[in-house]
Amino acid sequence: MKSLRKIIALFIFIFITGIIVTVVSINTTLNKKTPTELVKAKDTVYLLKKQKKTV
Repeated sequence: MKSLRKIIALFIFIFITGIIVTVVSINTTLNKKTPTELVKAKDTVYLLKKQKKTV
């Protein structure tokens, strides 16, 4: 009976350790900063207003 409790405790320990490792690895993946361009397209409303003023 004592060995059964030890086996159950070992499996619970392995399960909790696996969850912690998974959460940490997902958090490090999500927190990586990827270099991105801030402006990829110009504001068309501003350009249309500017074009109407010049015409």
